[in-house]
Amino acid sequence: MEEISLFAPVDLVLVARKATLGPVKVATGIFKEPVHGPIKLTDLGLEGDFQVDRRVHGGLEKALHHYNADNYTILTDAFAHLSGKFIPGSIGENISTKGMSEEQIHIGDIFQFGEAILQVSQPRKPCWKVNHKYNNAHICAVLVTLGITGWYYRVLNPGKVQVGDQIRLIERLPKSMSVSSVWQLYRANAHKEKAIAELAKVPALSKEWLKV
Repeated sequence: MEEISLFAPVDLVLVARKATLGPVKVATGIFKEPVHGPIKLTDLGLEGDFQVDRRVHGGLEKALHHYNADNYTILTDAFAHLSGKFIPGSIGENISTKGMSEEQIHIGDIFQFGEAILQVSQPRKPCWKVNHKYNNAHICAVLVTLGITGWYYRVLNPGKVQVGDQIRLIERLPKSMSVSSVWQLYRANAHKEKAIAELAKVPALSKEWLKV
């Protein structure tokens, strides 16, 4: 198999503070704050990272959300009037890097990050809270249409991590599929059962993506 070189320094490590969103004050963990210095990464995510409901946010299959900071340029081009709001960390990610895109990252990819070992488990499915965060009803639709939602990791080996640590690909599974391709397959099929049958062939994809 062709050798793949994929790595980047982590520019931001972020954890959520407890907050509310929208007119009815729904609890949310989308507002993240930078962490300075080492922090423990467990199998359920970064220590102290507030998560409202681990069935839909966080948990073993969505322990850590990684977002490509370069995507904010795309969002700024699409929503120029919101340009001041599109800054790294603002979409609710836990780690931010540059130069690692959804086209490059494959489901099942295994990464070293600080002391921890991570595996890409699934793309992020953005929810209505992203739209409310930016006060625009179209953000989620653009993220999904362009496939620039970022991706989640499951934690294979916990450990301490921090800003400046390099995140580095150490293994890619045979017959893997990129995060972007998973989105394209999912969106291209009007009959989701057909998409799910194809997605079931993707090694290490979270079972959440194999439901209608």
